[in-house]
Amino acid sequence: MGNKKKWLFYNGYVIIQIEGVYPERVASLLEASGVPLWDLRRLDGRTLICTMPARDFRKLHELDRRRRCRVRILKKIGGPFRLRWLWRRRMLLLGMACTLLLTWWASQRIWFVDIQGCRRMDEAVLRQALLEQGLAPGRDARALVLSDVGDSIAAQYDELAFLELHVDGVFLRVRAREAMAEGERLDLTEPCDLVSTRDGIVTKITAYGGRAQVRVGDRVKKGQLLIAGRVTARDGSMTYATHAYGEVLAAVLYKAQVEAPRTAVEWAETGATAPYAALYGGSWKWLERGCPFEDAELAMEEDAITLTPWPFRVCYGTWREKVKTERTLTPAERKEAALFEAERMALLQVPRGAKIIMIDRYTVEKGGKLYGVCAVTTEENIGYTKEIS
Repeated sequence: MGNKKKWLFYNGYVIIQIEGVYPERVASLLEASGVPLWDLRRLDGRTLICTMPARDFRKLHELDRRRRCRVRILKKIGGPFRLRWLWRRRMLLLGMACTLLLTWWASQRIWFVDIQGCRRMDEAVLRQALLEQGLAPGRDARALVLSDVGDSIAAQYDELAFLELHVDGVFLRVRAREAMAEGERLDLTEPCDLVSTRDGIVTKITAYGGRAQVRVGDRVKKGQLLIAGRVTARDGSMTYATHAYGEVLAAVLYKAQVEAPRTAVEWAETGATAPYAALYGGSWKWLERGCPFEDAELAMEEDAITLTPWPFRVCYGTWREKVKTERTLTPAERKEAALFEAERMALLQVPRGAKIIMIDRYTVEKGGKLYGVCAVTTEENIGYTKEIS
């Protein structure tokens, strides 16, 4: 489509039929008034067909009344007429817009979880762990650091050595690498590489199979090749694949940052009390006096009344009503609470079996807010096997 035709389509044009005594005079008056006409053709002595811009059609009505001609539109072509057709169907436009918006919104979220690699690890337990980390259906995965989520879950279960998560459209792909069970033997016939599970600095490397690709003191990234299973002979005569395995220890840093709270919620007694009593027959509770308060603490008496010779006893105590109160923390208490929570969050990231070398706690101020920061440095084995692609 040429530029002229595109321009005509965007602005719209009509094919009209002029019928009267002298239809050519109407066409001449239109051209004289600056209205372009094209594709003129005569059907008979009283009928003329031509094409004109849609915006100039109203000028034709003023002329045909004076020239005693009848004008009829044969066809409407162009964008304005299509938009007018859509505008008359507003609910259709609204439905299309809502559908596009909903499709875009849904495409940015996780709806399905695909888990592979679970043999000893219960898949249902792993799904529950993902839910606890916030990876529920409908969650926007861009708001989470998936590598940190995988490291946090792998640190909680001895069955997992490494957990890889990545988003594929509306799917969350989870690849579990299980740790070797006690007494399990390596399958040395399967060619593989040894790659890094975490970022760190190599402190020790011993290659029992394959060829080491890093040295002590090197900084490695997650997924980096540590021991290659594809080996070239020393004389360069051949290349073969073997099972790469060994021990690669690295210093790994786990860090957490928590904003210092300004208030603390505590439970305080109001002074209101109510008696408590319960009747037991053997190990069964037959009757009990309930608590009249919304929140209360039960203080049981040490002695119980035994109804001999029957196997019944009566236990009694006191309900003490408690309510939540909010207290403003002092600067020292805010600092200690932030450091305690930051250390707890950092230690939760440390996997079982890792040796803690150092714990560093400090506070920082950003934008007028106080934060507690804890950095835990560990030494751990960061190698896991990966099939040679």
